[in-house]
Amino acid sequence: MRASFLAVATSAVVVLVSSLAETRTRPALHPDSLARYEAITSSCAKADPAEAPQYAAKLIVLTEGRSADEVDAARASGKYRKAMAQANDTLAKASSRTMANGCQEFLAEK
Repeated sequence: MRASFLAVATSAVVVLVSSLAETRTRPALHPDSLARYEAITSSCAKADPAEAPQYAAKLIVLTEGRSADEVDAARASGKYRKAMAQANDTLAKASSRTMANGCQEFLAEK
């Protein structure tokens, strides 16, 4: 289970780093990446309420500079719904210890 959580978290971090590395024009917001990132931040905020503001801040970084319409369009897509269901399913199967460790690693990522 830890490996599944880390795979989801890693893909979200890769997307974040990729979007931050782009200096000219921002690539489109991928609905599946947004869904995974939101699933992780939401699950981690529930698993570690004391750090909830830090998880919310990570999500803000991903959506920073994006219009509300762009984010809403991504959330309304079928890709988003499918990726969200898959991520939530994976995260729901993780043990509390795996979640705690994975969430701390997620916060440690820059």
